[in-house]
Amino acid sequence: MSIATLRLSRLNLGVNDLDAAERFYGGLLGLPTVREHEQIEVRWPTFLLVLSLRPPSDRAKFHFGFAVESAAEVDAWARRLRDGGAELISGPATDGPLRKLFFLDPDGYEIEIYSEAR
Repeated sequence: MSIATLRLSRLNLGVNDLDAAERFYGGLLGLPTVREHEQIEVRWPTFLLVLSLRPPSDRAKFHFGFAVESAAEVDAWARRLRDGGAELISGPATDGPLRKLFFLDPDGYEIEIYSEAR
């Protein structure tokens, strides 16, 4: 077996409030969400984010990120997030070839939106 065959395909996060999570991920971020019983699913072709009604604990140990096509898109997301009331914690800023932005979801999970200079 090779490590190259392992692909991240699913992430489960516990949340305090499904309605707030659905408004944030579906409304503010504009991601396609599907409510299934006590969880929300956000599906991409090769990845599934599951938000379950379980209070999170010690969130500072990780974050997750979304790649976008350009630095201008990172900046546009920063404006959208500010206007939508999200808590920005860093950026947008340029770090070498990266333009990146960090913000928090309603449960305090750190999310990154970034682009790489091409």
